[in-house]
Amino acid sequence: SLSTVHTIFSAFIMISSMALQRITIPIRHFTSTAIASINIPHLVKTSARCSFPTIIRHYSRGSYRGSSTDNLRPASSSNTRFTNGLFSLPNLHRPQDFLKLANDAIQDCNSLRQIIQSSLLHNETDGTYSLSPRETLHILDNISNTVCSVIDASELCRSVHFSDEWRHEASVAFQMLSAYIAELNADVSLYQSLVPITSNASIMSSLSEEERRMATLLQKEFERDSIHLPDDERAQVRQLNAFVVQLETMFMENLTEHKRFNLYGSLTNDVYRTIPKHIIEQNIPQNDQGQNKSYLDTSEFVTLTTEPHIANSLLKYSPSSALRKEVFMEANTQCPQNLQVLDALIQQRHALAIKMGYPSYTHYFLSDKMASSPDNVASFLNHVRNASKDKYNRDLEILSRAKAQIEGTLQPLQPWDLSYYISIVKNHLCEGYDDAGEESLAGYFTLDKTLEGMKSLVQRLFGITMVEASMTLDERWDNAESQSSSEASGIRKFEFYQEDDGKPLGTMYLDLYPRPGKYTHAAHFTVRCGCESRFETNSGETQYQLPIVALVFNLSPPQRNLGSIAVLSHSEVETMFHEFGHAMHSLLSRTSFQHLSGTRSAMDFVETPSHLMEYYVWNEEFLKMIGRHYQTGDSIPEKNIKNLIKSRTLFKALEVQSQW
Repeated sequence: SLSTVHTIFSAFIMISSMALQRITIPIRHFTSTAIASINIPHLVKTSARCSFPTIIRHYSRGSYRGSSTDNLRPASSSNTRFTNGLFSLPNLHRPQDFLKLANDAIQDCNSLRQIIQSSLLHNETDGTYSLSPRETLHILDNISNTVCSVIDASELCRSVHFSDEWRHEASVAFQMLSAYIAELNADVSLYQSLVPITSNASIMSSLSEEERRMATLLQKEFERDSIHLPDDERAQVRQLNAFVVQLETMFMENLTEHKRFNLYGSLTNDVYRTIPKHIIEQNIPQNDQGQNKSYLDTSEFVTLTTEPHIANSLLKYSPSSALRKEVFMEANTQCPQNLQVLDALIQQRHALAIKMGYPSYTHYFLSDKMASSPDNVASFLNHVRNASKDKYNRDLEILSRAKAQIEGTLQPLQPWDLSYYISIVKNHLCEGYDDAGEESLAGYFTLDKTLEGMKSLVQRLFGITMVEASMTLDERWDNAESQSSSEASGIRKFEFYQEDDGKPLGTMYLDLYPRPGKYTHAAHFTVRCGCESRFETNSGETQYQLPIVALVFNLSPPQRNLGSIAVLSHSEVETMFHEFGHAMHSLLSRTSFQHLSGTRSAMDFVETPSHLMEYYVWNEEFLKMIGRHYQTGDSIPEKNIKNLIKSRTLFKALEVQSQW
């Protein structure tokens, strides 16, 4: 039933809310040569270099008052006015605002650092600290909240905004704050403010469990970021970190640039036999004349792009081996410049690890993960590889026989054959499997019904309501003025509330369809974490800073011949629920410290809630609810549902082995 995973999912939310660990690693590595025929991995995007703190509440700047709990909130100002801009964030209306917000965040954090330093100085002169342990932890979290709010917003903007200028300014702010975070991580006074807390058993026992976790994790993070090294070596570490961030940023930005290419002659007809010409022309502007076309070649040509929804469709459904090969090679060689970037990144990461006292970057990377060591990872991977090896060989044999029978050739199976023949064999073994063909599941999944399913699921599982909200032009990041509606542009906004008392829980944006300059895969971006904001209301109650997240997709856009309805494949629905699991992780987390909030947990734990949410799109009861044909309203035939569920385990070994 639908409640099968409820208890487990809720337990993981609670565990994560207690904050197992804070992610303190660079941007995760993306490969530009992932096989297009294999499902694109779902990713959680967190602040790439937010290794000290984490996310945006750009509160009013000003002096801090007193030496008691007043230190935990800024002085109020009746003249302060905040207006929501991009991503609903305060005062982010123009590209240039990113630089101002970054500078303001640095200035605010420096003021907070001075408070910490004053407390340490007070201890040197009077033998007592002017800040209590609890105040110290909250000020450290305020530093985290201030700087990472801006850097998280800049990471999302540089990954999705339609404007080159916005993406550029966001990247500048991102790099500036990345360097500043490296400075924070090397601030000895911040580290020294924690040692008297963690080294005193009496103080630690007086704190809550969450406060103890916060203190312990922050200390470990400081020590992981070279705080124990001499000054000159810490400066070298900061420089190496800056190099790493620049290279990671360059690598990621290169991936957002889709390659356009032309195919000629018979390959043009092969394309149109798979994807109708009018759909190609709706999605890809056609060149007036072929690039690199010989003046002797007068054949027809078609312009394609390496965007996943085009390339993967051709790889999966085109019977032309020649076409699949061309598309595969173009899609997997679209960023040749990243080869040099990757070489440099490997070199700089290794240098950083050696400087930090680790034998390799792998050891350094895993030091704060649940896996903990390269030996544990290798043991796990080898176990999985060996356990699936026989099944993998049988899978390859089945696909090779299918190719030989269909093509009448003994040529070996190629990478561009995998998606096509997997689809054919699955459709043969599980009649009704094909989730985008003319029969079976075609037309049964739409965006609207998928969103209705999300609303129903969170209401039944968690007792919360999901309500679509309107957006201002300032908070959008698409070219909204050229779109007639949010549905047409593909950016939607939803707010979540507790069902019993109507209290707000947070905001989720959906960025649904491809566009130039946009991140090409599916990802969850944290825009702002939830935490106690340490701002009191007039009634004296502590306010809670509500989380904001954005889920980024590259779904099949609505087609005019379908009445502008967004018809999805089952795999696209699965992707949406995967990322929705990350969103629930962020939105349902209720921690005092944003540093411990939501997906800011150990990387090898963070995928658990998202994978649990995926199970619902393989649940028969749930599939009957969301699977309604866009024309007739009919439910998916029960036989097709059972075959779909059966197909899930087919060729799993091939998928597992392809991860190496």
